[in-house]
Amino acid sequence: MRHVFYLTRATAWLVLAFVRASWYFKYRALQTLALPHPESLSSKEKRRLKHYFYGTTYLSIVFCSLRGRTRTKQEKHLFTNLAALAYFFDDLVDTYREQDDSGVLWENNPEKYGRTADERGLALHFLNNIYRELPATDLKEFQAFMHRVFNVETSGRQQQDIGKTLKSEDLKHITAEKGGYSVLLFRRVLRHPLDAEERNALYQFGFLIQLCDDIFDLWFDKNEGIATLATATAQHGDLKHLVHLFEQQVLLTRKAFRCTRYPAANIETALRVVHFIVSITRVCLNEYTDLQKKHGTLPLDQRQLMVIDMERWHNRFQSAVLLWRDE
Repeated sequence: MRHVFYLTRATAWLVLAFVRASWYFKYRALQTLALPHPESLSSKEKRRLKHYFYGTTYLSIVFCSLRGRTRTKQEKHLFTNLAALAYFFDDLVDTYREQDDSGVLWENNPEKYGRTADERGLALHFLNNIYRELPATDLKEFQAFMHRVFNVETSGRQQQDIGKTLKSEDLKHITAEKGGYSVLLFRRVLRHPLDAEERNALYQFGFLIQLCDDIFDLWFDKNEGIATLATATAQHGDLKHLVHLFEQQVLLTRKAFRCTRYPAANIETALRVVHFIVSITRVCLNEYTDLQKKHGTLPLDQRQLMVIDMERWHNRFQSAVLLWRDE
């Protein structure tokens, strides 16, 4: 009953937040971005932006259920610009990596990278929107988190030729840095103190979220030559190790959340929000396990088998069953 109670609270947080987010994206998001030429965004770009917007809405629900109150108008404004920055920057890195013959070491310099790689200037536009509104007391830590994410993204260490030499611990560190500091970057635009305990909890949560993302993107990353914990373990036929890493990170995240100084009810509610993504990822891992048993190895070259469709009613039912199970 305890699990059901907090799961119900988490569900209410999720439903209400996504209803508000749907209205906000439709009527306010583009105004919030203050684009000089909003009509220049293609329909594809708007769809991609919407995807990132809803993904970061999920992060905000974790943060806000933990502190016990929703975002202010300014926090929504900052979150929307940061979601847009994350989208345009991710696509910019993917596009510019193959064109970059400058030999420049971009470390800790996203502004220079943006001026060089982005002819439209959108990434810097969103970044400057954030800089203008973020309090000076939070700006230094925001930039420190941003640099950690930027350095991982632009180093190219996960690319195929380099990624082959990476050991499991290297990939684990990259996954943790990329996910952990991305989550902390979004948390830093909220206007309440971030202490060491919460910083660790959200870093562990970010690691978990990135691992979930890599598990679902296994087929895509493998075919694009991107080395992740998921692709490395799958190609070595060590799916059990991937499941172990995932479940270990779930436990570490729960433990870290329960060490924060928030009220117990808020912590347990936030953990049930996290439980949604955990349950969905378990469905994906169960599908991979069944495929491995059926084929003797994961059929990594078969897209129709490896890309897990959560729109299928069978997968929805399985995720619902796992969701209602306690820890």
